[in-house]
Amino acid sequence: MKIIYQIGRFDNPKAALKEFFITKFNDEVVNFSKVSELSSFVLRDFLRQQGQEAKAAVIYPVSIVLNERLKDWVEDDSLKEELERIYENPSEYLKSPFDIIDRLPLERLRDETVVIHSLGTYLKNVELDGSYDDIVLEILFDMIERYMNEDVDEIYLDISSGHNIYISAMIEASRHFAVFTRLMHWIHEEKRPKIYLTFSDPIIGSTAESFEIHIQPQSYTAFFSSPISKKEACDHNFSFLRNIYQEPQDDQKGNNKVLQKQQIRQKRRSLKEKIEMFTILFSAIKNNVPLYLYYHPYHSIDEIKNELKNLISHAKDQLLKDFKSSPKLNKKAYLDAILSLEFYMGIVEVLVLEKYNITMFCQETGFDLENLGKTFAEIYTIFGIPMNWTMLGNEISNDTEKIQAYGETQQWTRLRKIVDPTKPIADEPDKRNFFAHSGLEGNVTEVKYDGLKVYVRYIQGLPQGMIDCWLKERV
Repeated sequence: MKIIYQIGRFDNPKAALKEFFITKFNDEVVNFSKVSELSSFVLRDFLRQQGQEAKAAVIYPVSIVLNERLKDWVEDDSLKEELERIYENPSEYLKSPFDIIDRLPLERLRDETVVIHSLGTYLKNVELDGSYDDIVLEILFDMIERYMNEDVDEIYLDISSGHNIYISAMIEASRHFAVFTRLMHWIHEEKRPKIYLTFSDPIIGSTAESFEIHIQPQSYTAFFSSPISKKEACDHNFSFLRNIYQEPQDDQKGNNKVLQKQQIRQKRRSLKEKIEMFTILFSAIKNNVPLYLYYHPYHSIDEIKNELKNLISHAKDQLLKDFKSSPKLNKKAYLDAILSLEFYMGIVEVLVLEKYNITMFCQETGFDLENLGKTFAEIYTIFGIPMNWTMLGNEISNDTEKIQAYGETQQWTRLRKIVDPTKPIADEPDKRNFFAHSGLEGNVTEVKYDGLKVYVRYIQGLPQGMIDCWLKERV
């Protein structure tokens, strides 16, 4: 599916038709032209002619109705009367603007309508107090939901119309969306939608009879870097999630909203579980302790995806309450949570691959140390952190050499007894050594050697709570 976004124009429909043409597409000469209200409709029709499934989604700032010239363009008497009532008292319209906007004669060929908040003063005294950050999130949420529900493979942002603030918000939303999909798909690049900026030749002030549509591919990068900081993960215990699921306040009569508070806290706990598990898995990979990943449960992709859907649904409930003002959501908190959930899905997608499947681990037989190195050489390459493999490879090589020199060990033996026999053995790892030796810390790592292969595992009673804290400190 191809989705084309464009900000709706406020033009007299009878005078809005223009001829647009496309001369090149994907470096091929195409020479396609058509008369239409918006350049995005022409691009959509061109894509459909090419056998592609495409939709044009027109973004309407809610203020588009709050202009008295609109009623002069409306032929439907009942709609004209409704507009008159809106101009006299816009409060009801601003609570639910969707029906009226869907019935407007503007851009009749649109496939989808996206309504967003507005800023500024209209009808002389109607002040709309929308937040730019909320507008970015509104457009981003639409992109994410379409991507999850409609198998979107290309997004076109037509910037030929609309005020700068809405165009800027649309472009910013697309940038966050691009990072979102890159973090979600480290191995399936074909699942990352391509993003294009499109625009027509200038129309206002031009004497031209037709206007070319230009298409520019956009390039975005994402790195193996956590959206969640050490301060947020460890020092603040993910308290930023309170900026998403906020405690409801008692009403003016003093009624305590106990049930609502319980529901909000449950939603926050559920989100925190996913975010915390992401930071632990991410940090274990970043800090090169691969064996520990086999000892930690994690959520399924469907569970994480449902958490993301619940998060967006919660935000949209607030955004849709009233269009006179927007709720001023904490954009950073939402972006941190959304990108973390997507990154979590991306990590799980790699770890559950059949060739790596780190859930397939038997404590009784342990893990082939050589295979551990080979598996994570590939995983580290996927995530773009090859230096981790260099360090892990050196550690495995050094340990294997000492274990082979020690001789066969049919019983599970503490690694410290082999590599550093002069020191006493404890049941807790040394923090510095745990990370310095790629998680193969002598106190808590056990080994067996049958003369051919070296097997490793952690001791029973591994202090995972302690190690989790260390990992969050190093996120």
